[in-house]
Amino acid sequence: MRGGDERGDFAIFIAVIAAALLLFGSIAYDAPRLMTARQHAVHAANEAARAAAATIAAGGTLSDSRDVADFVLSSRLSPYGATISRLGNLHCVGNRVEVAVSTWYSNRSPLGVFRERQPITARGAAEAVLTGPDGQPTALRHLPECPLVSAGGP
Repeated sequence: MRGGDERGDFAIFIAVIAAALLLFGSIAYDAPRLMTARQHAVHAANEAARAAAATIAAGGTLSDSRDVADFVLSSRLSPYGATISRLGNLHCVGNRVEVAVSTWYSNRSPLGVFRERQPITARGAAEAVLTGPDGQPTALRHLPECPLVSAGGP
């Protein structure tokens, strides 16, 4: 062999560049889909919180509002087939109701070799505002089922 023999150097360069392109292509494919799944979880949590707050404001109990929130979450169509479920109980203080949800995103690209599922959690909140016969908001201080102040952390 000669000292200046460079055969095969180009093949190594191509292999490194191909691996890098595959990695960046995987990120370019999965990143927007992951962001969409996260946004969907936030929207689902907010929708469940609105339904729960409306249920309590209409005279329902916390148990009723949990059932309504679970129904709203189960009826949501996830963009990539993941199920959305409520985490723990509803948290309500005053006229504000919070719902935490859990879901996941399954990597579709070669990134799935490193991590098949990405867990996603999101929190949604809604405030109940009652309006009077004249269409003006009333001075609703708290929902009947919710304490006026928080008894501790969420």
